[in-house]
Amino acid sequence: MNTTLTHSDDLETADTTSSWVLRSAPFGIFLIIASVIGFLASFSLSAEKYEKLANPDVVLSCDLNPFFSCGSVMEHAEAELLGFPNQLLGIAAFVFPLLLGVLILSGTRLPRWVMLGLNIGLACGVALVMFLFYVSIYKIGVGCPWCIIVWTVTIPMFMSVTARNLLTGAFGQRAADNAVLRVLAKENIVLSVLWLLIILACIVVQFWAFFSNLF
Repeated sequence: MNTTLTHSDDLETADTTSSWVLRSAPFGIFLIIASVIGFLASFSLSAEKYEKLANPDVVLSCDLNPFFSCGSVMEHAEAELLGFPNQLLGIAAFVFPLLLGVLILSGTRLPRWVMLGLNIGLACGVALVMFLFYVSIYKIGVGCPWCIIVWTVTIPMFMSVTARNLLTGAFGQRAADNAVLRVLAKENIVLSVLWLLIILACIVVQFWAFFSNLF
């Protein structure tokens, strides 16, 4: 029997499924919490940026050591890819999933195009995150603490929204009926953790001179 859910299905049906992304309460709460964390991290980084502009010699709260320093990263061109500080993108971008999280938590049934739009936005966000991860860790050679927090919430947000859209049939019935994709979607937490662990491993290896002194 085909148990694939679609956006026209009753919310009560979705709430009885095994995957947490199909249940309004946990999924909505997750979007809200992750968006708030991402927004606050972006806002804090923006505040640090303007503090740096006002006083170039200031030591920022996120300037932890030579290996992890927001101030050092801000001095490079990649910190303003579109001609303005990247963190302003984060401040604006996290508002949308925050609002959708509130609506989902309240039981509002969102149109398919809204969820697909969120998915596209998060896909762009993840692409930007991975680019900045590479530039920060391997090109600049310094990690930005606030940026790392943004990475940590953006990736699982993308994975969970993608999983929800696949399981609800937003990507089409063929994708929703694919057994392999459904298993991967239901294991979105595991995949998110694995993704973040790979990033962590890259950071540890690249900055081993710092981490080796901790043991």
